[in-house]
Amino acid sequence: MSSYQQTKTSGPGMLATMAMLSLTLMGLGSNAITPALATLAAQFPNQDVSFIQTVATLSMMAGSLIAGAVMGKKIKTKTLAILGSILCLIFGILPVFMNSYALILVVRLVFGFAMGLIAPLGNALIMIHFQGNKRATLIGVGTFAMNIGGIAFQMLAGVLADISWNLAFLGHIFFAIAVIMSLFLPDEELEVVRNTDKKIQPKEKLNVRTVLLIGILMMVFQACNLSVMMNASTLYEVRNAGGATVAAIALTAFSVTGMFAGLLFGVLFKHIKRAMFLMAFGCVAFGAGIIFMGQTAVIMGIGYGLIGIGFNWQFAAFTEWVGIATPPSTIGIGTSIILAFMNLGGFVSSFWMILLGYNLTKILLSDVILCSVFAIGLFIANPFKGGAQQSKMNCT
Repeated sequence: MSSYQQTKTSGPGMLATMAMLSLTLMGLGSNAITPALATLAAQFPNQDVSFIQTVATLSMMAGSLIAGAVMGKKIKTKTLAILGSILCLIFGILPVFMNSYALILVVRLVFGFAMGLIAPLGNALIMIHFQGNKRATLIGVGTFAMNIGGIAFQMLAGVLADISWNLAFLGHIFFAIAVIMSLFLPDEELEVVRNTDKKIQPKEKLNVRTVLLIGILMMVFQACNLSVMMNASTLYEVRNAGGATVAAIALTAFSVTGMFAGLLFGVLFKHIKRAMFLMAFGCVAFGAGIIFMGQTAVIMGIGYGLIGIGFNWQFAAFTEWVGIATPPSTIGIGTSIILAFMNLGGFVSSFWMILLGYNLTKILLSDVILCSVFAIGLFIANPFKGGAQQSKMNCT
């Protein structure tokens, strides 16, 4: 019996499962410098520093698509995870030693590509190796882990940015955990090798229209919502509520609440599938509204906390939608495609802010309106109606 067959029969062990979750732990690594954007703006007064963050999300799109195309087929998932994690560690820290805006952008492009290589792997492996409630629970635990990582990344960057602008990039040292834990991922055979041990089955087709629909929805949401997140430090300065460290604490509220929201996802999804998106986008809309109305650090922190809950529920729900709407053998590429669209939305967010003239009122209100529309629309459409097979029928 091949190692792949053994894995599918007995399931991965505890250490291998923790290794999968360690990859989700890195999921917010591209947002590590968000609390430092105001500090970076002071260092590069004639440049649009939002591109230092969003250019990484653009190359993440390419990395995610490549990862989905080669993982388990041409390159072992374990090998891909180790390589991507090492590149994230090296290129994440490199800007510490640079003073050129243009050079930092180039390095961030490579960093984003490496992030794209590892971004789909954790959830894809969970959906491949687990089924049913166990899978939904682990996807929720994965978002819990993602937010723990987000807390570490953002707190490190915020504190270090108050010392020196370039030290903010040192927060990427957290990727060392992924480098080590990737060594314990299941060592599966490549698909071309597995097919030699059995009669070749008809090739399963990706549910393209559903995956593209999910990807577009995630792209639009990310473009709008990331604009609110990236303006946290600016909001706090304009409203005299604190500097980079205080903004980092507010963004940490996003991660802390999202962390516990992730743990609740499996239970909630089991009982209220239809209302999952209603609750998720409703929380984001309410949170953005509170930030719009609030003037103090605490009130705005509550708003970011609500956005954290909604963000993590929508991300987990979209991931689960892919899992039930497309065949198991195509889950990897399906997950990679929606993450690519999500990262494209991150890049588009810079242009969205330019279009709105960096007007904080317009940025916040657009998030409220969009998320309200998504909440109501997806509640009515109910993509989870009737389970996996019915979902395929409704969305194709």
